[in-house]
Amino acid sequence: MISWNGFLGCVAVAVLMAAGGSLLLHRLWRRRFLTLKHELAQLSEDLMQMAELQSDIYGRVSCNLNDLEGKFLDLSVPASEGVLPLERRHQVLTLAHRGVGVDEIAHRLSMPKGEVDLILGLRRFAQATPHPPRSQGAIKEYAQASS
Repeated sequence: MISWNGFLGCVAVAVLMAAGGSLLLHRLWRRRFLTLKHELAQLSEDLMQMAELQSDIYGRVSCNLNDLEGKFLDLSVPASEGVLPLERRHQVLTLAHRGVGVDEIAHRLSMPKGEVDLILGLRRFAQATPHPPRSQGAIKEYAQASS
């Protein structure tokens, strides 16, 4: 038979073992938590660097695209000598798309301001007017006529 002191000693040992196990578990979890916290901070820093890099790349690509668009628009305006009416219309619309004002377009293309206004007005009207749907027959006729 176990004495009362022996029983209390066993309980005390069990309590101490449980407390020691809890302390050990606490330290292991804390170490794991700190490791995960450090890894998360590193991942966050890496993501920020990637975002900055992507932003820098986007800025350079956007600048290059704007330069290319400007060069393309410059090349798409035909010479003013011997222009056909469609080329003249194209010149007006291209310059207007680039943000050039009506007076400047008229001056650059040596044409009356009223003509520039008319071309731009017709463009706005054509964009605002809904086009009626074409039947399949009309589309086939158009395709045959243009070939």
